[in-house]
Amino acid sequence: MPTRNSGHINAWFDDFDGRMDGVPDIIAETATENFVENFQREGFDGQSWRPLSFKTLKNQRRSTGRILTRTGQLQRSIRPTIVELTQVRISAGNTKVNYARVHNEGYVGVQTIQSYTNRNFMGRGKPVQIKAHKRRMVIPQRQFMGRNRLLFTEIKSRLKNHFK
Repeated sequence: MPTRNSGHINAWFDDFDGRMDGVPDIIAETATENFVENFQREGFDGQSWRPLSFKTLKNQRRSTGRILTRTGQLQRSIRPTIVELTQVRISAGNTKVNYARVHNEGYVGVQTIQSYTNRNFMGRGKPVQIKAHKRRMVIPQRQFMGRNRLLFTEIKSRLKNHFK
């Protein structure tokens, strides 16, 4: 049974339906920008990343610069992979950047090293056979992607502007 306002309500929903088309694009663009900006902030959701260890800084050719930004490949690999009305997915990493998940989630495990010949052992120019061994690896979590308050606030703001 139609009500007195059913025409107004149907017109409002018809107008609203056209506006939903741009929502996934807005969410994908906002999320991608947020995740890339985390590299400039060197943190995630208001918390700074753990600084590089002294050993890591000592072994690097450079001791200055941003964490996780030596070549910029990890940051450039962040992209939307699925943008649909029902879901939006942002991914990082590719065949050249297979370490994206390890940095985002952290890693504690054991790496098995095969035996090999070091042709310039300790800079002496003599080959030395290195035995197979295992190495404990601890890579701290430096999350740059995921749900966070800043992202939701920015998405809400952009969607409010879109629906006005």
